[in-house]
This record gives sequence, structure tokens and C-alpha cells, in this order.
Amino acid sequence: MYGGYSGDLLPQPEGWGLPADGVKVVPVFSAFLIDLDGTILDSRKPFIITYNKVLVKNGLTPLPSDESKALRILRRPVEEIFPQLLGEERYKDAAFMESFVEELKEAYGEVCLSHTRLCPSAKETIHQLKALNQKIGVVSSRLSFADYILPVLKSFGMGDMIDLIVTSSDVAVTKPSPEPYLLAAERLKKNIRECVAVGNSPEDIIAGKAAGMFTIAYTKGFYSLEELSKHNADVMIDDLSKLTQLAKAPF
Repeated sequence: MYGGYSGDLLPQPEGWGLPADGVKVVPVFSAFLIDLDGTILDSRKPFIITYNKVLVKNGLTPLPSDESKALRILRRPVEEIFPQLLGEERYKDAAFMESFVEELKEAYGEVCLSHTRLCPSAKETIHQLKALNQKIGVVSSRLSFADYILPVLKSFGMGDMIDLIVTSSDVAVTKPSPEPYLLAAERLKKNIRECVAVGNSPEDIIAGKAAGMFTIAYTKGFYSLEELSKHNADVMIDDLSKLTQLAKAPF
């Protein structure tokens, strides 16, 4: 059933329809467009370390010591994070913001390779998807830290597995706008019906659905099952390895 999948087989998605003879149409997917943070990479620790270092350096209050509370702040869009952490006055100070962002980038570069971890089954699943002739796109809302995506993936031996990376710097509007997913499909030369949007946040699901793609919510990332269930992904999974079943179709 939609939004509650936990079994071995993925359901037939709605909207694919039936031909005139009544035979069920089996969708054929050829590209998986996967969110980065919280889906492929467990980046909680380097993000928290980075923000705390730069906040304290600038005489500001660090993030809450409780990791889950800190994550609830950092998982939000930067246009919401910065005013909360810096205050409106500093947020509107262009010179301060330019310096603050540069300090964040430098601090993140110092810790990203040593403190980032892979999400469970991420590397194995992407390897299997590639073996099934699937294109793999990373579709991330990163902006300031975008330059570190490929180096971190390469550090895990995953650089050659990724066909495409789309970040906030590539689009005018990032998730929950469908623009990042649509750009990824365009660059991979794939019809949107061939693409699967996979992510761990409401923004991932909203953007994927708006793009007209089959959407999969991963429930072991930065958002809970309860939070994600409100957004009606076509399928919800708690184990990335289940993605290979979709690539193997039929259902």
C-alpha cells in the first residue's frame, strides 16, 4: 500500500494506468535521483561540529548539546537557519554573512572527511543499482558545502558510481521546487517517468512529486516516519537496499 510499504515487493504506483486490453503497465525505471545528506551520507556530526566552531568563534550561542535538537535546526533551509542562529541584524549584514559563510566552508572542509559516515547500505545499494544499468544522480540542497560532495563520495570509493550531481548552485530555486529533479532528468536525458526521486525529507518528496516522478521516502535519515508520512510518498522504506527491487521490475 502507498505510504506504508515494509514488505518485500514494491507496489504498482498509481497513475501508470492500464492499456485498452486491461493488462497492467509495468513502469521501467532507469535513473535514481537520490538526496545526499541523511540518505547517502550521515553528515550530522560534521555539520554540528562546523556550526558550533564558527558560532563560538563569532561570539554566538552554539547549537543545543542534544544532537536531535541540533539536527532539527540544521536540517531546515539556510534562509531559516541563519536568522535563528545569528539574529536578524547579523543576518541582514552582507559583510558579516559573507565572512560567516566562508568560515563555515573552511571549518567544514577540515572535518568532513574524518567525521562523515555512510548511511546504512548506501554504498552497496548504489553499487547494485549501477550493476542493474541504472543512472545515479545526487540531488542535494547544499550550497555552501557543495564543493565537498564529490571529495567525500570519493573518500568512500563512490566517485565513479555517480553519474550526476545537482546542487542548489545549479538552479534558481531549490527543493521543494521540482527544478533540481527536473534538471537532473534533463542532464541525464531521461524522461521523468523513468526517474525515481529518493530522499529523507519532506522537501525531497514534495519536489519529486511536483516533478512528476515516482517518490520514495527513506525513514532512517533526518526525519521520522511520522513526519514523512504526511507527504504521501509513493513508497516508504527503512532500508535503502529495497531500492534494488524497484530497479528489477516488474512488481
